[in-house]
Amino acid sequence: MPIAEIIAQELSITEQQVDTVITMLDEGATVPFIARYRKEKTGGLDDGQLRSLAERLHYLRELHKRRETILKAIDEQGKLTEALKKQINQVKIRTELEDLYLPYKQKRRTKAQIAREAGLEPLANSLLENPKLSPEQEAEKYLNPEHNIHDAKAALDGARQILIEQFAENASLLAELRDYLWDKGILTAKVMKGKESEGEKFKDYFDYQEAIKQIPSHRALALFRGRSEKILSLNLDVDVADGQMHH
Repeated sequence: MPIAEIIAQELSITEQQVDTVITMLDEGATVPFIARYRKEKTGGLDDGQLRSLAERLHYLRELHKRRETILKAIDEQGKLTEALKKQINQVKIRTELEDLYLPYKQKRRTKAQIAREAGLEPLANSLLENPKLSPEQEAEKYLNPEHNIHDAKAALDGARQILIEQFAENASLLAELRDYLWDKGILTAKVMKGKESEGEKFKDYFDYQEAIKQIPSHRALALFRGRSEKILSLNLDVDVADGQMHH
């Protein structure tokens, strides 16, 4: 979908209004100038609408550039299927785009790669697919002294690294976890030892917790400032009593 059409839908204005503003912005006009002197051309868009439009325009253009880079990188690896291409083209959020790219991103030699080279991927897959297997017994089948896999523990450590990487590169799982964390996450703050007097202005957060989705932006900024000034330590937890944690 063209950028102008996306923005028009998001802001509930016409595509023609969006096109007009994009043209003026690209010609160097500023948002305050357009809001004040070009109302008749924009159909009466106010400063707030114009700022939202300009921000979304920048975001979506950057997203488009990044999308093109990612499509090219995956295509060069010979791994760009039609289904993946369609999925990448439909994404409207940068985080989701990067999640889809994760399995194809060139990375340094990881512990998971080393474990794969030692022949442990079938072990990882077997244990994931069949929870009834005895991990220790299965692991005994994959000893490989040449690759420093001398015992079951070393084999299981390698299998674990492979699974960790698989989970970390699963875009749908990452999206589900983000939603879950946003819904269930609790942010806690504690004052760092010996910083009580130095951090007096953050005293409201010396022993604080709140559901992350309920924290207003001004409070979030104060918490992050307290952390960056090394007054507060922050932790994001979930309620372990919640049954879904074990899903």
